[in-house]
Amino acid sequence: MRILPALIVILALGLGGWWLWQDGRTETASPAVTQAPAADAAPAATQATEAAADAAADAAAIAADVAAEAVQASEDAGVAPVSDAAAEAEAAAEAALDAADRAADAAATAASGAAAPVAQAAEDAAQAAHDAAAATDQAATAAVTAARIQTLLTPEGFDAAEVARLIDAAAIGETQKATLKRLVETAGSNPDLLRQALDQVKAVMP
Repeated sequence: MRILPALIVILALGLGGWWLWQDGRTETASPAVTQAPAADAAPAATQATEAAADAAADAAAIAADVAAEAVQASEDAGVAPVSDAAAEAEAAAEAALDAADRAADAAATAASGAAAPVAQAAEDAAQAAHDAAAATDQAATAAVTAARIQTLLTPEGFDAAEVARLIDAAAIGETQKATLKRLVETAGSNPDLLRQALDQVKAVMP
């Protein structure tokens, strides 16, 4: 499972996106003292825009990867809580991809070389990188939730209290909830019986 390494990369991208965002805002807001520094700032702004676009693209790629893992966890578990988390991860991945597209558009604008568009494009790209990192973080969080629920419904990752909470939150009748919880509690000390009980939980939960 690559979710934990992805979270580490996401943190780095988030910090980078924040720095680029702040740097872009500062460069845009600072008035030019002379004409020469303003001209010299254009290449730097273009480089910052390209860096932001690259960071947004990296974040979007990670978001797509962790969303795919969440979808796989959803298919393996086959229960609504995991499916909901996978859907959230997919939506966040789409948001990250949209932000990456905005950053790429901003980089293309910056490449035109006009001073005013470059300054605005730098700020736009930095904001898009920031948004992509945030969306990727959301996708990773949802993917972790999906993986955790999937693991809970196995004998190896079984946690009686957590499984009981999952059953309580399921859209099934109270009598059925009580039956499932008793079944899981009774089988808790026997791995083979527990696997069968958890399979029944997965089969019953919507």
